[in-house]
Amino acid sequence: IIYGVAASLGVSGNTLGSGTSSVTSCDSNGVATSYASAYDASVAGYEVTTVSITGIATPGCDGKSMKVTLVGSGDTSLGEQTVTLATPAADPTTLNFSSANVLASDVVKVAVVISG
Repeated sequence: IIYGVAASLGVSGNTLGSGTSSVTSCDSNGVATSYASAYDASVAGYEVTTVSITGIATPGCDGKSMKVTLVGSGDTSLGEQTVTLATPAADPTTLNFSSANVLASDVVKVAVVISG
């Protein structure tokens, strides 16, 4: 399970700002991920079709942005989807990765970030 919450850094045309701040999580115990695959004869392998995220805290994460990344070896991004979570957040929340054409055998992990 990989999860996190993003903070922002202010950047403008002439200045760069930095600093630290406490970032609170909307989901203190994390989420679980799973994915489904289907055989694609054109690549002679199984491709990821959907990714499901379960255990999203509600109401804490309701309406927030969630980014899900399929990660390959060397921490390369193989495919990424971003959604706005429903109110209340659906359990599971399922994202369609069919058009990403990612081979299931290439996926090492799934990264999830909920922010906003």
